[in-house]
Amino acid sequence: MKYLIETKELNQTLDQMITPMMLTNEADEPVYINSAFQSQVGYFIDEMPDKLSWFEKAYPDPVYRKQVMESWDDALISALKSDDPTIHVISKIYCADGVYRWFEVYKHTIGNKHAITFLNVDELKTQTEEFAEIVKQKDSLLAVIAHDVRSPLSCIKQIVDGYENLNLSDLDIEDLFFKMNNQVDYIFNIVNSLLMRISDDKGRFIEQPEPINLKKFFSKYAVYYKDQLMAQRIGLVLDFPEDTIITYDPGILDVVCRNLLDNAIKYTDENGVIGVSLKRSAEYTRILIRDTGPGMSRELVDCIINNTNSFKTHREMKDGFGLGIILAKEILEKYHGKLSVKSEIGIGTSFIIDLKDHSLN
Repeated sequence: MKYLIETKELNQTLDQMITPMMLTNEADEPVYINSAFQSQVGYFIDEMPDKLSWFEKAYPDPVYRKQVMESWDDALISALKSDDPTIHVISKIYCADGVYRWFEVYKHTIGNKHAITFLNVDELKTQTEEFAEIVKQKDSLLAVIAHDVRSPLSCIKQIVDGYENLNLSDLDIEDLFFKMNNQVDYIFNIVNSLLMRISDDKGRFIEQPEPINLKKFFSKYAVYYKDQLMAQRIGLVLDFPEDTIITYDPGILDVVCRNLLDNAIKYTDENGVIGVSLKRSAEYTRILIRDTGPGMSRELVDCIINNTNSFKTHREMKDGFGLGIILAKEILEKYHGKLSVKSEIGIGTSFIIDLKDHSLN
C-alpha cells in the first residue's frame, strides 16, 4: 500500500485524526488517506488511482454521481466568486461495507494539494429526515381532518341557521337534532380515529392493521349518506359477500373511502349508481368504487393523480373538487396502498384502491 506523504510526522498526525481525510494532488488524484478514512469509509488508496475511480466507488448510481459532481462544480464556482478556498457539499457515500452514509465533505486547498475531510453526519441526517417526515405526516393529518369535518359542520350550520324559519313541528325538530347528533358523532369518529394512531414518543402516525368486514365497513356509509343518497336518488350497491374480510388499518381505509365516496356522491347525477366491488389476488386486494357521474377529462385526472396543474384544470377543480382524491392518494402511498383513476366523459369515474392486505401474507 502506498502513501505519498511529505513527512513521517505529518503522516502520524493525520492518522490520529478521528475525521476521515484524503489528500489529492493537482489532478485531484488521491495520494493519501488516513486511518479514520479506512475505518469509516473503508477504501484503500490503491483502489482509487484517480478522481473518477473514487467517484465511481463512492457514488455507484450514475444518476446520483452526476448530481454530486455537479454540486462540486457549483460549490467550486461559488468559492471562486467569494475568494473562499473551502468547498463544501453534503452527500450520501457508498462505503466499502455496503452501507450508504451521509457525510459533510470539505475540500481545502493547501498549496498545490487538496485536503478533503469527511464529517459523518449520517445519524443527524437520518434524525432530520425523520423529523421532516413527522412534520409532513402531521400536516397531512391536519389536511385530512380539515377536509373531512367540513361537510358535516356545514350541514350542522345549515340546520342551526335555518330551523327557526321552517315552522317545524316538535317531531321535525327532534328529527333535525337527531341528524345533528349523527353529524357530531361522525366528526368525533373522524378525529378520534386519526389521533389515536399517533404515537406518544415521536408523534408519528402508527399503522394498526386489523380484520375488517367489508360489508359492515361500507354499510355505515349507507347510513351516514342516507339523506344525500335519497335526495339525489342515487343507489349505493355493495357487490361482495357478507363474510368478506381483509386485514388493513380501518382508520386509513375510512379516510380514503370517505373522501372518494364524498366525491362520487357530489358529482353523480340523479338516479345514478355508485358501486363498490372487490377483487383479490395473491399479492393485493383491490377495491373498486365506480360512479355514473359526468366523468373527468384526461387532463383533470392527470392533474389530480400526478399533482400537475394548468389553467384549464385549475378552473375545473373548483369548490375543493379533487382535494379529497389527492388526500386519499397521498395517504395510500404512505401506507401500503395505491390509488388510480379511470374516467370517461359522459360515462363515469372509477377509483381503484390497491391495498397490501396483511392477511394475504
